[in-house]
Amino acid sequence: MSFKEYLKNNQRIVYNTFASSIKANRLSHAYLIKGNEGAPLLETALFLAKSLICPHADPLACEECLTCIRFDEGNYADFKLLNGQEKNIKVSDIEELQAFFQNTPSEKSKKMIYIIHALENSNKESLNALLKFLEEPQENVYAFITTYNEEKLLPTILSRTQHLKLLPLKKGELIQKVENEGISKDDAEILSNLYGNVETIVSIGSSKTYIEIKNLVFDTLDALQKDTKEALFFLENNALNKLKDKVNARLYLDILSCAFKDILNIQLNLPIIIESQKYLFDSLAKKLKNVDSIYKEIMLTRGKIELNVNIALLLEHIFIYIYEGEK
Repeated sequence: MSFKEYLKNNQRIVYNTFASSIKANRLSHAYLIKGNEGAPLLETALFLAKSLICPHADPLACEECLTCIRFDEGNYADFKLLNGQEKNIKVSDIEELQAFFQNTPSEKSKKMIYIIHALENSNKESLNALLKFLEEPQENVYAFITTYNEEKLLPTILSRTQHLKLLPLKKGELIQKVENEGISKDDAEILSNLYGNVETIVSIGSSKTYIEIKNLVFDTLDALQKDTKEALFFLENNALNKLKDKVNARLYLDILSCAFKDILNIQLNLPIIIESQKYLFDSLAKKLKNVDSIYKEIMLTRGKIELNVNIALLLEHIFIYIYEGEK
């Protein structure tokens, strides 16, 4: 399924809104594309941006012509991308962006486009610099900004952009589609609680990194079942060296939070997500006294991953917190 078909079938409001704007020649100078964690925000921004320059758009990109191919390959001269998921966006990044768009367009379409992905990973100075850029829009310059957390953006940025929201699939429908793509039921259930679209889940669920990190989580919990100190020892000696970057640490905490949500649900006599680990979770539900507070601490720690903090210390903090709380 092409991305165009994905939008048309699963994100009809976004598809129709943008298509109508192109047909009526009433494009906004800046769009804010938002959605839950795992929603294909960057892919959507790239496709909509490509639709503005495709000579065969109907009115959205054909995805087959030379212009579309050049854009996909990163060879469209009048385009810039800042990716906040790869590194925090700095003031200097915004200043370089502004300087680039002072140039005369070199492509035939005369349209210049930039995407800022995951803008929430910016400091206040960067957001203020972007705001000034948005307040003085240039003719034929179009912005696509994405965010998984619009609460971290300035209200004035929100007010100067047209919002396009990606809707999550219903959980049962998402799991079924993911299983049809060859992902196991257990992995489909875990990942559907973390991500909102089939493509992301299939990509992550098929990766060796995901399997390794998932196993690290359950091995750590198995150690925790035996002794709280042993869990910390396992983390320090077997896991931390594999969780040095933000992406892997984030995934570790996401799976860990799913596990503790299940442990809490067992204590509350509620259904669980990861049925394959029920025996382990039953044991931990009987052993641990403060599951609710542990779950909340994991979620708080997850939020700090985006900051420039020591990842090893963050992860150690969780199991020290468990150890101290279970004395």
